[in-house]
Amino acid sequence: MASKWLLSKFLGAGSYGSVFLGQCVSPSLTCYYNSPTIAAIKSSLQTNSWSLKLEKAVLYELRGCPEIVRYFPAEDFDIVNEYGDKFHNIVLEYADGGTLTQLIKSRGGWIPEYEASWYARMMLKGLSHVHHRGFVHCDLKPDNVLVFNVPSGEGKGVVKYNLKLADFGLAKRSGGVSCGAGGEYKNRGTLLYSSPESVVFGIHETAMDVWSLGCMLLEMLLGKGGLWNRFIDVDGQCLAEMIANYEDDRLNMILPKFDYLSVNAKDFVRRCLKQNVKERWTAEELLKHPFISHNQNLLKKFEAQLSYKKMIKYQSSTALSYSFASSHISLGVC
Repeated sequence: MASKWLLSKFLGAGSYGSVFLGQCVSPSLTCYYNSPTIAAIKSSLQTNSWSLKLEKAVLYELRGCPEIVRYFPAEDFDIVNEYGDKFHNIVLEYADGGTLTQLIKSRGGWIPEYEASWYARMMLKGLSHVHHRGFVHCDLKPDNVLVFNVPSGEGKGVVKYNLKLADFGLAKRSGGVSCGAGGEYKNRGTLLYSSPESVVFGIHETAMDVWSLGCMLLEMLLGKGGLWNRFIDVDGQCLAEMIANYEDDRLNMILPKFDYLSVNAKDFVRRCLKQNVKERWTAEELLKHPFISHNQNLLKKFEAQLSYKKMIKYQSSTALSYSFASSHISLGVC
């Protein structure tokens, strides 16, 4: 049977394969409830599709969480190219806003605290669900967080995007087999966002994801590279050494701009970046941190003010239109 999906625009690539924009060209071929008409198609050679198969298994387990990209298991399909190569494809919801990396770049390299707090809350809610279901993401970074434009009519006014966790190709069961420590540093995921225990001992548990989130928040607030933005051009071994030797009280020395942040933001980051995993807060605990709760209240006030201004503007324009129409009616009578 022919595929109902037409792969058009190339969206990106990774170790798993490639991602394309997919359009449903023959909805009548399959008719599943709430099936998308436009989607992101992840494609990988059948012989090298272990990461893709892992990702779809994890996403199926994590289904139902609004802060995690949606996977449509009934839409899986295989295709063979003109050279006889067989590709396995999975269908995910399409992020029309790109990635968090692209969002940060589009905002001039940084995002205001109140807005970053909103995005951190979304990621924490997704992360809390991941951990509650017994998984560790292992590769949280801005490239693996998708951005969705808020639909017209549902806009929040100040914050115009929803964020969702994606790319679970390196995820693992909490407590399951991980990379072992050896003669060289080993980590699972992207080194720039890896925690000390993952680099030194090859331990990849939920605390690693929290560390990664702290790094991403710093990147939103202070620019490219986040925690290690002064060292993004050093070689991997050197960066691994710095991560391995990280100490809590050296944060200001590593990142001089850290002092520019609010008291709540600094405390939140410190809770994420504790060298001792037992002292690092969980996603659930961080959701209750003042950086999240206080800024949510502040954002609600911004939204209320914006809504009020829009209402006044609408009422003023309506009154002006009514006055203009009335004057024309009066002139007509004369």
